[in-house]
Parts: sequence; structure tokens; C-alpha cells
Amino acid sequence: MIIPIRNEAGPADAPRIVFLGDSITDNGLYIAYIDAYLRYRHPESSFTLINLGVSSETASGLSEPEHPFPRPCVHDRLARALEQSKPDWVALCYGMNDGIYHPFAEERFQAYQEGMRRAIQAVKQAGAKTIALTPPPFDAASKTFETETKAAYSWKAPYVRYNDVLKIYADWIMTLRREADAVINIYDPLWTELCAAAKEGKPSLTSDGIHPNPRGHWIIARTLLTHLFEADLDAIPTYMEDTEPSAWFALTLQRHRLLSSAWKEHVGHTNPNKSQALPLDEAVARGKQWERQIRDLLQSTRDNG
Repeated sequence: MIIPIRNEAGPADAPRIVFLGDSITDNGLYIAYIDAYLRYRHPESSFTLINLGVSSETASGLSEPEHPFPRPCVHDRLARALEQSKPDWVALCYGMNDGIYHPFAEERFQAYQEGMRRAIQAVKQAGAKTIALTPPPFDAASKTFETETKAAYSWKAPYVRYNDVLKIYADWIMTLRREADAVINIYDPLWTELCAAAKEGKPSLTSDGIHPNPRGHWIIARTLLTHLFEADLDAIPTYMEDTEPSAWFALTLQRHRLLSSAWKEHVGHTNPNKSQALPLDEAVARGKQWERQIRDLLQSTRDNG
């Protein structure tokens, strides 16, 4: 499904795209990659990308007993997030934590379904459009398992076939075409790459089976760019792979972390681990300064290229 997001009105009316999700979104490298790509390839366009991911979060409200604290649930903060960020589009990426790393169980699946449907409805009621993302896959080959039968499964000790659970969740997300404004499959492209890497003896996309490395984040970014912005690309841009990142790209990553931390703590969340963050108004002001610097650095790169 391709739902192009365009900005035809200029920077003052830049589309605001909010990303809600767990630690993979909290890390947000895929969002920073999208930001960098749009700046590099479409400098005339303007988009506001707001990362509101929170580590450990779920849509279902479930927690495994072994988790060190009750997992945050997006519904504890969703109303505030929507009211304060005023999005045009909201991307929802949940599922990895929602199965709580256990074998499949119908009651957990139902809690995930209800949580996602409730989130989609809340976004619609706020006047925004919804992008439902599948969860990514779980790479069991990146984990060492003590045994395949364990009473206390958790993110530290997942069920060895937990990827089968996530595949069920991902397939279900792809049935939401009538409920969400867009559904995007990030599971399949990541799984295809994981399988190819394993076959060729190359490093995995994750070191712990759960969290993607930079290449994994690029695959997520590429998938979203293709579906949401009609981008036609395959190879990872060279500026993302350079050993010493160019000044504009490094500042883009730094700006993303500045703003995502500020937005997350401004909205608030129940994860006891808080990010060091500036007050939102200060972070936004600094982000605007850095945005001008990024634009100038990019122009210099083009002039010298």
C-alpha cells in the first residue's frame, strides 16, 4: 500500500508525522534516516518528524513477570501525545513486546488486537491519519538459549520460536487496511535480509534478536520511504555508511536525539528510566538553529560535490 505524504503548502504547513512505538522507535535511527534522506534528496520539501517512542512500551498493556517494572502502555499517554504533538499522521509500531516473549496465546493476541484498534481509533478521533506498522521479526539465531522449555520467558530469555508469534501479529496488522489509513509491512523485508545474511554467513541485523542495528534501521527507513514518500531506492546512501559521517549528517542525528528526548519527556511516560532532556521549547529553538546549520552544510556539500 502506497499512501504518499506530500508537502505542497510550504514549511509553515509542513506535515507533522508522529512515531509511537517501543525501544526500536525510541532509538529512532530509522526516523533519523528518513529525516536525512528527505533533507538530502528533497531540500525544497518540509516535514516535521516527531519521535515519541518509549522503551519497553506495548499497545496491549501486558508485562512478563520477569520484567523489572510494569511495561509502559501507550494508552497511558496517548491522549497527551496527540493533544501536544498535533499530528497529521501517526505511525504505530508495536508488537515486539506485546507477546511478552512467550509462546503464542490467544488472550495475549486479543489484548494486542484491542490495543492497536483502540490506538487507531484514538488517532482518528484526534483528526489525524494512522499508519499501522507490523512488528519486526525476532532473530533467534542471535540469541543463546539455555533450553527451549522455560517457565519464566522474558525479553532476557525469550521463547526460542518467538518469531512465529510475531509473524502472526504481523499478518494480522496487514488485515487492517480498512481501519488504518496505511498499513506497512516491515517484518518481511527485515526477515528476508536476516535469512539472506544467515545463508551467506554475514552478520545479523541484530545482536540480541530484538533490536535492529543501523542496517536494520535502514531497511525500516527504506520501507517507509517507499510506501509513504514514493522513494525509489535500494542501496543504502553512502553518507549513512561513511566511517566518518559528514558534518550535516552527524548534526541531523544529533538533532533527532535532542528533539526526541525532549518530546518524550515533555509528554511523559511511565518507564522509570528517564532521558536527559531540555525543556521542549528550548529543544525546539535549538533544533531550529541546527536545522539552519544542516541546510547550510548540505548546500556546501552540493556546491563542493
